[in-house]
Formats: sequence, C-alpha cells, structure tokens
Amino acid sequence: MSIEELLVQMEQYRLRREQRDFRPEWLKLFVQQAAGVFEPLTHVGRVGYDCQFDERGWTVCMYLGTTEIVGGAKDGQIDHASFRIDLAAVSKLFTTVNRFEWYSLGDAGENLSNKIRSLICVHGMTEAHELRLELLAIPPDLVGPGLHCRPDGTLYETK
Repeated sequence: MSIEELLVQMEQYRLRREQRDFRPEWLKLFVQQAAGVFEPLTHVGRVGYDCQFDERGWTVCMYLGTTEIVGGAKDGQIDHASFRIDLAAVSKLFTTVNRFEWYSLGDAGENLSNKIRSLICVHGMTEAHELRLELLAIPPDLVGPGLHCRPDGTLYETK
C-alpha cells in the first residue's frame, strides 16, 4: 500500500469516526465551553475529553493532553502541561451545582489510573440535563500524547 493510499484510508476512517458521534448537540457545546476553563501555565496544551452515558446521566471527563519529545537527548520523554482552572468559571457552566468536590488521592482507587492523583468533580444540571464533569490533573494512562515537540521546539499535533 502506498503512502497516498494509506493517507486516504486514514482520512476515510476519521470521517467515519466523526459520523458515529452520538453526543447530543447540547453536550458538544458544553465540552467546547468547558475546554475554555483550562489555562496552560507552561507550554501549550490540547484539551482531551471522554463522554460516557449511564443510568445517572452523562459524565464528561476532561484533561490537558501531554507533549512527547521526539528526537534528541530527551526522545520519548512525556511532559505534562501545567495549568490553572478558574473554579468560578467552572460553576458558571452549570445552571445548578449539586456537588463540587476535589479529590486528592494517596493511593489510586480501583476505577482510576495509577497516575491520577488529583481531580475536580462537579455534579449539576445544565438546563434540563444532569451532568457530571471530571477535570483530571493529568490524562488517563490509555491516552497518548496530544502534541509532539521536536528538539528545535517545533510543536505539531498528533492525529
């Protein structure tokens, strides 16, 4: 298979994946607005997210992606972006906030990645929709880097 064929195949896969997005429009808008609460302190970051629906409603898990160094002495090093979150801005994403919690974990629980040690969790309503928002300090283990950085400092997105 040629490079051109592979690129066409990857684009077709991306389009099929986007067409399978079953999230309601209000949730897509919420994710876009919530991404705005992440303020990187160093470098740049790409906000990642996962949306899950269960009997309790929607859970949106969000985090600032990592950067992988490509080439040079630090090749393969993963850097987590430092960031700040305005908690007042987070509360304004909801029409009603039922619970606003911060978890700092000494030992990771069964349901969390071994590396996740701190997260903010907000339970509330957005108009007529019950929602739980989890803001993670670092991405889950299964999520790869969102950006790559060359030794000359050039950043590029991963696909």
